[in-house]
Amino acid sequence: MIGLADLIEGFYFLAIQASPSTKPQPVIATSQASSQSSSFLPQEALWHFRLGHLSNHRLISLKQYFPCIKIDENSVCDICHYYGHRKSPFQLSVNKANNCCEMFHFDIWGLVSIQSIHSHRYFITALDDYSHFTWIILCKSKSEVQNHVQNFIIMIENQFNCKVKTVRTDNGPEFLMPDIYSSKGIEYQTSCVETPQQNGRVERKHQHILNVARALLFQSKLPKQFWSYSVLHAVYIINRIPTLLLQKKSPYFLRFGHNPDLNDFKVFDCLCYASTLQNHKTKFDSRAKKSLFLGYKQGVKGAILFYLNTKTIFVSRHVTYHEHILPYSNHSQPFQWQYHSNHLVTSVIELESINNPNINQYQPDITKATNLEIYEPEIPSNIELDNHNQPPAQSLPELDSLSLRRSTRTIQKPTHLLEYVCNFSKELANSSSSGILYPINHFHSLNILAP
Repeated sequence: MIGLADLIEGFYFLAIQASPSTKPQPVIATSQASSQSSSFLPQEALWHFRLGHLSNHRLISLKQYFPCIKIDENSVCDICHYYGHRKSPFQLSVNKANNCCEMFHFDIWGLVSIQSIHSHRYFITALDDYSHFTWIILCKSKSEVQNHVQNFIIMIENQFNCKVKTVRTDNGPEFLMPDIYSSKGIEYQTSCVETPQQNGRVERKHQHILNVARALLFQSKLPKQFWSYSVLHAVYIINRIPTLLLQKKSPYFLRFGHNPDLNDFKVFDCLCYASTLQNHKTKFDSRAKKSLFLGYKQGVKGAILFYLNTKTIFVSRHVTYHEHILPYSNHSQPFQWQYHSNHLVTSVIELESINNPNINQYQPDITKATNLEIYEPEIPSNIELDNHNQPPAQSLPELDSLSLRRSTRTIQKPTHLLEYVCNFSKELANSSSSGILYPINHFHSLNILAP
C-alpha cells in the first residue's frame, strides 16, 4: 500500500504526508482543481481566485493597502493562460544579408477576382534582402510558381554572377521545393503558421506596390483589366526612388552601383504616337498610331503601348509622348479623334454630332478591354476649320431642318428566343371554336400517352 485516498464527490484524492525534512511546495490548483472546494486551495492562491485571477503585479499593489493578502510570486495558474494568453511581441529585425542576392524573400499575391488583360490572376514578388530591389513575375495559376522560382534563381546566378544562399517564404505549399534547394545548397527558411510578421519585408512591399498600382489606375481611369501593367510600372518606379530604409539610396543604386536615368519616367496612360511599321503602310496611310503608354518591357529598349484603333498591345521605340493628356480621364469617350490644346480643346466629334445627331447615341464600353469599340469620324466636307479649330458660323446647318436617320440593318430574332413561340398566323385563331387565340391542342397532343 502506497497511501490512503479519500472519496470526495466521485474523485479519489491521495493523502500524502510530507516528510519533516521536506518543505511542501505551494502550487496553485489547475483547472481541474479549480472545480473543487476552496478548502483544497493553498492559502497563497485564495486571493488570486477571489479577485478573478488578478495578476501578481496587481496583487502586489493591493498588498500595500491590505496586508492580509498573501501572494505566491512563483506560482503558475493554468486558467490565467487559458483565458488571456497573448502572442509574443515582435522585435525589430536586425538580420540582414551582407551582399546583394544572397537572400531573397518570396511571396505570392492573389487570387484576384478580375483577370488581367492577359488572363493573369497572381503575381510573385521576389525581394532582395540587401538592396530591396524587387522583381514581379505574373502567373495565371499557382501551379506555375515552382517553375518561375526555379528559373528566377538560375537567372540571378547567371546575370549577377552570385549564388543565392537563403530563400525565405511563408508556409505556402507552392514554394516547397526541397530537392531544388538542396541541390543548389540553398537554405530554405519559412515563417511560423499564422505569423506573416516573420516574412514582413515582402508583405510590406506588397502593400507598397498595390498602393502605387491603385494610384496609377485611379489616375488613368483605365479598366481594371490593366492592373498587371499598373503593378509592373509601380515596381519600375519603386526600384528607382530613394528611401530612408536604405540611407536615402534607391534599390537600383545598390543593385547596379549607379543612379537611374529619371528622364525615362513617363506618365502612365499618357497619350503617345508611335511610328507605323514600313510594311504596314502605303504612300497615303497614317504614319503614326494613336496609343496609350503602359510602361517598359524588360530586355527591350522600347515602350509598351496600347493601340486605340485595334485594341492591341505592342512595343515600339519611336514614340512621341504627350504627358499632359490622359485620354481616358479627360473625356467620357476617350477613343475619338480630337484636337488637343492647352488652351482650347475642340473635338471634331462635336462638329460631326451637329450634322448627325445619331452619333451621340453611340456609347463605347470601356469596362472590357477586349470589347472596346472605336468611332473615328471623318471631317465633314462642308466644314472648314480655321486656325483656332472653330468652324465658321455660316457653315453650320439649322438644327430644325435635321431629320433622324433610320437604321437599315436587318432585324433578327434574338438567339435565346428561337425555341419560343412568339406569334402565329390568324388562321389558327379563326379555326378555334372556343375563340382562344392559341388553343392548347395546336401545340400539344395526348395521343402519345398510354391508356
